[in-house]
Amino acid sequence: MKLSQSLANRLVTYLAVFVAVLLTTNLYSQTQAGRAEVRAVKGTATYTVAGGPPTPLKVGTVLTSGAVIKTGSESSVDLFLGASAGTLRLTENTTLGLDKLNMTDTGAETVVEVQLNVPEGTILGNANKLSAASKYEIKLPNGVAGIRGTSFRCSSTSYIVLLEGTLVFVFVPPGGNPT
Repeated sequence: MKLSQSLANRLVTYLAVFVAVLLTTNLYSQTQAGRAEVRAVKGTATYTVAGGPPTPLKVGTVLTSGAVIKTGSESSVDLFLGASAGTLRLTENTTLGLDKLNMTDTGAETVVEVQLNVPEGTILGNANKLSAASKYEIKLPNGVAGIRGTSFRCSSTSYIVLLEGTLVFVFVPPGGNPT
């Protein structure tokens, strides 16, 4: 009886330690919704959320996944996506969808998942050095660009200028298969 009670006590202790370690690990690897903070607006720009009415964009506005930003003629918008994801500038007559903005702090590094949609116009970006597990993708009308820690210019016509870093582009012709 004493042996089984001692074994039960050890089992409870091991289980308590296991649960504590599991909870601590979960705390360090929780995914949080990323944010895009508007740092500058020149000219006119609006945003919509979930198909709602267009709202004028102002400095200090914080946008999350699902927001769509439109700049007018002779206008631009600067967005700050966070220390890891960097900054973006939308040039005139640009539409940008913030499809996905997630940040996961693993304790050792920050894993970023950014998915942008540029159906029209041009964006300029500076994506900071990302962890190996991070994703930074830009969807264009005829393909998807994957960016790794770089300065870039990307337009809806798939004209992409890369200043430094690496880029992978998957071309998808209209009605066709990726190449």
